[in-house]
Amino acid sequence: MPPQSTRPTHPGAAPIVELSGISASFTPLELEGLVRTAAEAVFGDPDDLSTRQHELAARARALMAEEAEETADADEQSPTAGYSRMLALQEWLRVEAEAAAEEFTTLLRVLLPRAAYVVLQVRGNDTFMLDRAVTAHGTTVHDFDDPLPALPEDLARAWGKDPRFELNLDHIVGELQAAGITFGDLPETARDLDVDNRHEYLPSIDLAAVA
Repeated sequence: MPPQSTRPTHPGAAPIVELSGISASFTPLELEGLVRTAAEAVFGDPDDLSTRQHELAARARALMAEEAEETADADEQSPTAGYSRMLALQEWLRVEAEAAAEEFTTLLRVLLPRAAYVVLQVRGNDTFMLDRAVTAHGTTVHDFDDPLPALPEDLARAWGKDPRFELNLDHIVGELQAAGITFGDLPETARDLDVDNRHEYLPSIDLAAVA
């Protein structure tokens, strides 16, 4: 919690500052020293800090560690600590999964520069696999039964693969699905109505969408 000031009791008086947290353990002069220590440590040469500055920083560090330990103990004592941690992890996973999905979309754009959508096929166990890549008007530009073009070496290695071998794109789709990523419905304008049901959910990845 940041320091809070109260109104002066009479005109011309300086406002009274009430310190909270570890700030309350230091005098105003020591707080001034800590501010200068932080600035010099970040923007100057840490070797130039005085013994007094090191002492102040060590005190602040010890107080921060004590505060963190007390917070952790309070969390452990909470009857909903596990549930709270679970919710926090779920939110973290959601954010990371969305970032990974955008990275995967970027990868598909590199592999399939002429495609507007990648159409997914629903397996019997409700998992997805890549079926075909199509233009915005439904023309197939790649069938995933056929080999894909080679990835640039730097991109392949970024995905943890030897450039001589293809990525298992179906496996990545499965991991994204397991992490909670949902896939949009292929627009009717991009469907091959000789093959696709006009009204049925047809999962797809929109390569034109920008996050």
